[in-house]
Amino acid sequence: MSQIKTANVKFDKNGAPFSADFDDIYFDNTLGCQQSEQVFIKANNIEQAWLNFNASEFVIAETGFGTGLNFFLTLEKFIAFKRCNQSAIKLHFISTEKYPLTLQDMRKALKLWPQFHLFSEQLLAQYDIAANTQQTYTFADAAVSLTIHFRDASAAFSAIEVPDKGLVDAFYLDGFAPSRNPEMWSKALFTQLARLAKKGASLGTFTVAGFVRRGLSEVGFKVNKIHYGNDGNDAEKTESTQARFIGLRRGKPITGFKVREKVESSKHATIVGGGLASACAALALANKGINVTLLCKDEQIAQGASSNAIGALFPLLHQDKDSLSLFYQQGFEHSLALFKQLIKQGYQFSHGFDGLIDVSYKAALVQRQQTFCQKNVWPDDLIHGISKEQVNDISGIDVDHPGLYMPRAGWVCPPELVQAIIQAAIATGKVKVKTNRKVLAVKSLANNRWLLTTNKGQKQIQNLIFCTGADSLAIDSLAQLPLSVVRGQVSQMQSNDRIENLKTVLCHKGYLTPENNGVHCIGATFDKDDNDTRLRDEDDQYNINMLASCLGDIGNWSMADVRASKARLRCCTPDHLPMVGRVPKIEKHQEYYQHLSKDKNWHYKQPAPLNNGLYVLTGLGARGLCSAPLLAEILAAEICNDDYPVDEEMLFNLSPNRFVIRDLIKSKS
Repeated sequence: MSQIKTANVKFDKNGAPFSADFDDIYFDNTLGCQQSEQVFIKANNIEQAWLNFNASEFVIAETGFGTGLNFFLTLEKFIAFKRCNQSAIKLHFISTEKYPLTLQDMRKALKLWPQFHLFSEQLLAQYDIAANTQQTYTFADAAVSLTIHFRDASAAFSAIEVPDKGLVDAFYLDGFAPSRNPEMWSKALFTQLARLAKKGASLGTFTVAGFVRRGLSEVGFKVNKIHYGNDGNDAEKTESTQARFIGLRRGKPITGFKVREKVESSKHATIVGGGLASACAALALANKGINVTLLCKDEQIAQGASSNAIGALFPLLHQDKDSLSLFYQQGFEHSLALFKQLIKQGYQFSHGFDGLIDVSYKAALVQRQQTFCQKNVWPDDLIHGISKEQVNDISGIDVDHPGLYMPRAGWVCPPELVQAIIQAAIATGKVKVKTNRKVLAVKSLANNRWLLTTNKGQKQIQNLIFCTGADSLAIDSLAQLPLSVVRGQVSQMQSNDRIENLKTVLCHKGYLTPENNGVHCIGATFDKDDNDTRLRDEDDQYNINMLASCLGDIGNWSMADVRASKARLRCCTPDHLPMVGRVPKIEKHQEYYQHLSKDKNWHYKQPAPLNNGLYVLTGLGARGLCSAPLLAEILAAEICNDDYPVDEEMLFNLSPNRFVIRDLIKSKS
């Protein structure tokens, strides 16, 4: 995948943006709002559609996000509609943008619309351009979600999973004029619109180009040319296109084992856990209106793997955009957005987002850095190479090696963060936390319910979610999942004059964090299948030696400088990606999909056999800070039958059933 290309924007004397690449304006400086309202909101009859809507989520799909004007107009109308009608529906606005504006250009362009200042500031606070991926933002107390795909429209739409009845209720076909941007206005795009459309879906667009109207007609839209006046001036009529989908639904072929069937609607879920994953899951579900009971085995939350004093927040990025890197890139963006949102809302936790440097401390790593920079597949604001002089300047201490710099990465205090997320979840009025609840048994009942037995009694549960980390291996219902335990010990070192000015996290074979409350964290050990959390002096010595062997006497530490240590258990998977979703019925998979052993491309229509109401979010390894918020959103989308925040390929790469499918493909009958 190529690196994302930002828009080449010029601004006129009035501050209006203009595309130098397409020689076209983004909107009319004086009539932009009125025109957008006429062509998209009124032509689609959006407000009446909301009044008549009888499902839970209204979906709008747009081509050409641009400056976000159409979204802000729609958001304003939707909030007013909700206020006047006491409606429970939610709005999902899906947009695409192959050439997004930079943050600086976006901020400048949005100054022209002061009436949307509150909305635009919310977007700008989270707006980070990520290459060839998607970002989701929430507004209006989570009643509105905005998903932007930073890629070609037809490619982005083709990756969206669509239910049998269709997904989209209304289309905004924006973007530059077909004569200036013919690549977007393609047959492939029209085909995807028909694939996404619900029966009766509406469409509005500025263009009246004949090939666009014919292309829409060919895929099942009934097309009309309409006229509208500018600012009510009937003397200045302008033409636009309005359409409605009347064709047959044609979904793309699907592979059954990748399909998660819709679940029974529910208003309650029980989460077992007490760390970062369970906190994020509780907040994500609460934001979707689900009542949550969180059961923690300890007297306090964040006593397991989430209890370390300092944790590094950064994405795992390789030289190429493999599935692992793409997931952690997207996970990083979700995490950073959530953590900054919590801070803005007044929740407190120790943190520092001053960057992270992956130090190239030996010749092989210097070569890796050179190759990384030559390939240049990631945006510079995500990662880029810097010299040893820059490393010293940015980090605040003498490291004397070059490195790969991640300017938006950093560190947080995990237990404080978990507390902040739990507080935010409780503040929704949807979440209750119960401590000293130890799971003793889980039993499947005939009515798609689960009987959960704890030390406090028994309860029937419709949605049971295990966010149990290393404890997952002791739960019978999860026994067939290929999980493993890796013990890790982190050492807390006394700060000193030599190291106290460190501003960034330094990664080497291990890692070194800036100071928090007088200590730095170094680590960590990795001991597979070791369940012993008793502290070991030799592990502290190992961490000290590892740092010294990579970065010299940078901290000048000995065992006498160890102020505390912590050994905790990580839960890991064979492919180093976490898992989220319903727990698979392994034997049923082996029965249904046995022909995969003969033909890995064999097409199955039968959806994956999954345990209804039994979910897992685990296997986060040492990267929970960079993955838990995104995984929680995926979990909440599945439980609420909402659109997933990731594409179909990534969803399967995170599915608990991926391992049994791979085993079947590898096996020979």
